Amino acid sequence: MPPPGYYTQGYQTAPGYAVAEGRPVRERRLPCCGLGLGWVLFIIGFFLGAIPWYLGLFVLLCAQIDPREKPGYVACTIAAVVATVAIVFGATKGADVW
Repeated sequence: MPPPGYYTQGYQTAPGYAVAEGRPVRERRLPCCGLGLGWVLFIIGFFLGAIPWYLGLFVLLCAQIDPREKPGYVACTIAAVVATVAIVFGATKGADVW
């Protein structure tokens, strides 16, 4: 009799999760040189005045995206929020209400 805790059916990496068997699935390549559209929009946003960041925010909120591209769109969202705060504070800096 095997000792307790020994998995008799074979190798399993984590208890409770099935090990996938068969032919490995090949994922399609990401667009824009393998970076993904989110990261491309994030990089281009530095040169085009934050407009691509707002586009990335819109895509993240309104479209169904590949999970591999989500970090780039989240980076666009954070950059869009920071840019909006900077623009608002920059535009109101010299306006005194007194």
